[in-house]
Amino acid sequence: MPDLDDFIDKVVGGEASAAREQLQGMLAGKTADALETRKQEITDALFNDGEEAEVEEEPVEGEEEVTSQYGDNPAIENDEIQEIDPFSGQPVEGEVEEA
Repeated sequence: MPDLDDFIDKVVGGEASAAREQLQGMLAGKTADALETRKQEITDALFNDGEEAEVEEEPVEGEEEVTSQYGDNPAIENDEIQEIDPFSGQPVEGEVEEA
């Protein structure tokens, strides 16, 4: 990794401005590569029977996985939809529609 070694040399050598520019360049390169990979995955999914390839996300240190008892959409608690008055924002009494 010559870029990383060069970056470390600049930091240790006190060349903060050059180190910052090099770090920004390295991050931009990684971001562009990741974006291009994701674009290719989406393109493949659109033109290959609509099946999107599974992408494994790397775990982020210190991040907890959040799960919901309601499946993929935590906003859905049941199949009932309650009617709300658009003017008052209060629930409308009466029949409740089934989803």
